Amino acid sequence: MKKFAILLITISLFLLFYANNLMADVYNVRLSANQYALDSEFIGVFNVSDSMLTVGGSGVYDNNDYKIIFLSALIGNEILIDGLTGGLGFKGAWGEAEKRNIDGDVLNLGFMCYASYDLSKSSLNHYPVILSSSFYISPEPLSFGDTEEFIELLAECSWKILDQAALVLSYRYIEIDFTNRSKWQKSDSTGYLGLKFFF
Repeated sequence: MKKFAILLITISLFLLFYANNLMADVYNVRLSANQYALDSEFIGVFNVSDSMLTVGGSGVYDNNDYKIIFLSALIGNEILIDGLTGGLGFKGAWGEAEKRNIDGDVLNLGFMCYASYDLSKSSLNHYPVILSSSFYISPEPLSFGDTEEFIELLAECSWKILDQAALVLSYRYIEIDFTNRSKWQKSDSTGYLGLKFFF
């Protein structure tokens, strides 16, 4: 776990330095955990014309079951009603997963869709809450190494307790199909509690 934590911190610092040089309009840093898992994320948001470009990296460590680093980039903007934001983009994953005595390498690039709803921009403006979700899939042609297919579903509820900080409750579902040795699957469904900071 120490090596993976050091790698996560190094990547986060690199992304922070890189995004700082690009002068992002908003930065988000999140750290969440549960009894067995650690989840972190760093995102830079850039205003591009009438849209937002979101670039970031994240990592998840779940005991000895899996260690995965993600990089993502997506374009989004407000859709249909005030406070509702949608986005489409790409996401890549690299790491490893283990099930009993079998392990496999995770390496893929896939498609990502994202939606969030900011209640403070709606008629419920007394509630500083943001509901968000994303779906990521990497089919077989975009999966490499031992990975045959990768699916991830994220759901998150952020309650802004301060102007630049929020309490975060999140849920992650991962399903990975592998082809090394024999065909096998790793799936996991986990909830997290953490903090998110805005700069």
